[in-house]
Amino acid sequence: MLNNIRIVLVETSHNGNIGSAARAMKTMGLTRLYLVAPKQPIDVQAIALAAGADDVVENAVIVDSLDQAIADCSLVIGTSARLRHLQSTLLEPRECAEKAIEQIVSTKSGQISIIFGRERIGLTNGELLKCHYHLTIPANPDYSSLNLAMAVQLVCYELRTAYLAQSAAPVSVIENFDTNGQAKANQVATMQEMEYFFTHTERLYQQLGFIQNQGVMQKLRRLYQRAGVEKNELNILRGMLSAVEKKLNL
Repeated sequence: MLNNIRIVLVETSHNGNIGSAARAMKTMGLTRLYLVAPKQPIDVQAIALAAGADDVVENAVIVDSLDQAIADCSLVIGTSARLRHLQSTLLEPRECAEKAIEQIVSTKSGQISIIFGRERIGLTNGELLKCHYHLTIPANPDYSSLNLAMAVQLVCYELRTAYLAQSAAPVSVIENFDTNGQAKANQVATMQEMEYFFTHTERLYQQLGFIQNQGVMQKLRRLYQRAGVEKNELNILRGMLSAVEKKLNL
């Protein structure tokens, strides 16, 4: 199941953080690292700080945008500060890990992304809107200084703990995975499919005069992302949009 989870680092500034994050991942059994537009190429410092997790660094998938990193994912969780407007979607590390493993087991869906933002400023509001949930680490409010690798280590530890709790799962659950530990089905809509739906929705609602500011679309995004829309449900929603367009000759 851990093979279905990727750690995504967005625009890392320091190569050492890539290596240290890879080390944190491998100690907990995670190996799938994605790098979104890193500021520096992987070098000897990254390999040195990986301390034996060279394979994780060398096999890291490097992409130009966050959309590319999460396109095929059905659950996306992004790290964030404890922001008031995100309260309904905030998770702490243990709940985040349990939800990730539960998603794989219960829905047989494929890929999950845990996203970590830039060292200094984290994730942008636009990037957070692409996430189903937002991960916050309940550190000491008087001294909440966690570096990137520390944050990755905490989350990966909880992921491993949740995974081990499923190790005694009945055969009927384990049979949902192939010999490589990959889920056999992918019933939940991927982020790329949801983005097509959001674009379609926004275009139609603007034509109808329903959406007149971005606040409405942001709320709709959060609503649908919380719902965990399945592929067949998404097809119905897209069909409804198309039917309205056809009826009104839009």
